[in-house]
Amino acid sequence: EYVGCKIERYEKAIRFTQPVLLQSFEDEFQCKEGKVTIPAEAGSVLEKCAEDEALNEGEQTRYRSGVGKLLHMMRWLRPEIYNAVRELSRFMTIGASSVHMKAMERVMSYCLTTRNRGLLIEPTQEWDGNPEFEVVILGRSDSDYAKDPETRKSISGTSTFLCGAPIIQRSTMQKIVALSVTEAELIAATSNAQDMMYVKRLLESMNLRVKLPMILEVDNKGAVDLINNYSVGERTRHMETRQYYLRELKEKNILVMKWKAGVENSSDMFTKNLPKKEFNKHAAVYVGSDEYMVQV
Repeated sequence: EYVGCKIERYEKAIRFTQPVLLQSFEDEFQCKEGKVTIPAEAGSVLEKCAEDEALNEGEQTRYRSGVGKLLHMMRWLRPEIYNAVRELSRFMTIGASSVHMKAMERVMSYCLTTRNRGLLIEPTQEWDGNPEFEVVILGRSDSDYAKDPETRKSISGTSTFLCGAPIIQRSTMQKIVALSVTEAELIAATSNAQDMMYVKRLLESMNLRVKLPMILEVDNKGAVDLINNYSVGERTRHMETRQYYLRELKEKNILVMKWKAGVENSSDMFTKNLPKKEFNKHAAVYVGSDEYMVQV
């Protein structure tokens, strides 16, 4: 165990869980295992509450404490709850209602129900001792256009994989209001590319070789065509800076953008609350499947 995280080693994988923090969900928040199989209701979006619906100071403190614990768990152990916890964290300062409290307790109940799940690091590459060995870096980005009902900002979801193992995940509200689906996807792709470049430079600083070009998978054909084509129309001038950044990486043979359908793009789960079938499919990429736990 290390800083509250339990590290389990298998033959070719490592899994991170946190039984102590899960126990606090039961002891401090009276949450229990149940039939909750997804962290949030599919398609739901939390909204700002009216002043007369806000929790009292004591309940608000309890809410902040609970979300704080979920943020820690999300960051280190349970990436599949990123989107649900991101929504909850928005109301830590502006005020939460009983609806937000129930949503928080649902995420805790989900974590307890699936307590054997945890971040799974299982590389698909194995170094054979060859000094010319090349490490593979893969990125997947997605966005949900104008998701926030109040600001109409979009949500970016990105994942970076090193040798097939997830190392960086993000679920963030974009800083600006995107004017189109393609622009929202381009913003997410740019953020993912920056993460991939950071990992590349870090590995190269340790004299490791990175396989080029790196592949960035995006589920929007418009964004992919925008980077792979040279023509820029009047309707895309407002986002040309991001285009040029990704095009420059493409021209230097550092990065290639490819289309990947949303149903196959695991970053889709970081942009919206998915139904059970789609959620479990994408979650298995990061925390493994329940069948995997039985096998090991």
